[in-house]
Amino acid sequence: MAVKKFDVAVSTISGSAFPNFLEITKHVKVDEGYRWRFIKAMGVSIMAEPFRWVENWKYGKAVRDTEITNEPVFILGHWRSGTTYLHNLMSQDLDMAYVTTYQSVFPNQLLSSRWLFRSLMNAKMPAKRPADGVALNADFPQEEEFALGNINPNSFYNFWYFPKHTRQYCDKAICQEGLTDAERACWKNDYKLFVKKTLLNQQPSTRFLSKNPPHTGRIKLLLELFPNAKFVHIHRNPVTVFLSTFNFFTKTIPPLRFQKISDLEMEDNILYVYKRMMHKFEEEKALIPAGNLIEIRYEDFEDQPLRNMEQIYAQLGLPNFEQSKERFAKYIDSQKRFAVNKHQISEEKIEKVMSHLQFAMDQYQYLVPEDIEVVAKVTL
Repeated sequence: MAVKKFDVAVSTISGSAFPNFLEITKHVKVDEGYRWRFIKAMGVSIMAEPFRWVENWKYGKAVRDTEITNEPVFILGHWRSGTTYLHNLMSQDLDMAYVTTYQSVFPNQLLSSRWLFRSLMNAKMPAKRPADGVALNADFPQEEEFALGNINPNSFYNFWYFPKHTRQYCDKAICQEGLTDAERACWKNDYKLFVKKTLLNQQPSTRFLSKNPPHTGRIKLLLELFPNAKFVHIHRNPVTVFLSTFNFFTKTIPPLRFQKISDLEMEDNILYVYKRMMHKFEEEKALIPAGNLIEIRYEDFEDQPLRNMEQIYAQLGLPNFEQSKERFAKYIDSQKRFAVNKHQISEEKIEKVMSHLQFAMDQYQYLVPEDIEVVAKVTL
């Protein structure tokens, strides 16, 4: 099976600070058959702990003293809505400081020990993402939720390891329900230091560029840190997003998890998280100052990416479009040969999906896409 081709030696939680590892795992159960993977991940976390101490000793003051001089840009949107494409494209602007794939796994050893952990990561990481064939490299742009989970226990991406608790992670880490004042303050402090470390790592770039789907439900929290932050929300047909997310998760969760989960449970979790996160976004987006939010359709962006990039830069008042235009065009050209997955959905399942996501179909004005084949029964 395709899943077996993507078999990493250890789960990405291995990059967690060891006290954080213990906090994440103390109230959850590791299923039979996954204990050796868990032990390996814990072993790497323990091994990396002295390197974290060295990093804090050597670079702690430099990180704290790093100034955030330009307002960050946050790319929002559900998984499989085009956030990766938009992120990779905006990263062609040389002033954008982005989180690397290496930093996303080893944020605690970013500056002092990359000579060791980056080499280890490159040796174990596949050349492409298993679900969609997107190229992978330790230095490529990446979303930061894996990194946040390896720094702070309140991360939605703990669901990759313990998928049975997906809904609880969503409620607390995305929607901040049940988050204590102390936990909230700790998360904000950790995130601000994380942004500063990214800027220090990406010098001379001066503007932090974030692509992180869980942030879609955290607008109020992000504005408390960065009141004048800029936001780009990209949305896509919800039916396509559901099918693509399910395909992505079923191929990406297996090498990371410590628990079993059925396909039906995963489907229900995807629908639950979609509803909760997107409702949260719609509730909080009015808090964004006028002129600091632009919303775009993935279908329009895919059709005319350069024109949409110009619109994004103009509406948000971002500089450097003209200076970056040639690099944008070059990246766009490189993606023209990229193959898109085709999907089938059963009549029964489309009824289930529509019963959960009709609000988003109406909100963003979508119909069931014509390129998705609705059949009596999906053939495998």
